[in-house]
Amino acid sequence: MNWIYRNDSNSTVLYRSELWQPGETHETAFPVPPSLGLTCIQEGSSPDPALLHTDIIIQPGDKTILDIPPPLSSRRIALTIHCMTPITGCECRFNSERNTVIPIDVRGFNQVMAWEKCAKIFLFNSTDTEAHISVSAIEDGD
Repeated sequence: MNWIYRNDSNSTVLYRSELWQPGETHETAFPVPPSLGLTCIQEGSSPDPALLHTDIIIQPGDKTILDIPPPLSSRRIALTIHCMTPITGCECRFNSERNTVIPIDVRGFNQVMAWEKCAKIFLFNSTDTEAHISVSAIEDGD
């Protein structure tokens, strides 16, 4: 269910790409800050900022492909990929198996980036030990 706000002021209110003229009512997929002075007509459900969290085990020579759901109110995500096994790691590529390899080990990968740049994650275990990998994608506010 979406949020509905009315502008009861005599001024125009702009938030993100939504514009409320005086007296106008608009529906949004997310809550707006109270400091805007809009009147909340209907409270909606707040979108879950956690787009993905999974712990996986990748056997030697195996690969896993993860699809990150698109964010609802931002285009950026905070992406974290960690190898929980200290003596191994894995190879990571974004969006295509032909793209540049990013090695993932216990130091991990932590980056805020546009969802379009990492919507699909390819993980490959090129070692001879199973790799325990944790992946989280959290919507990052603009």
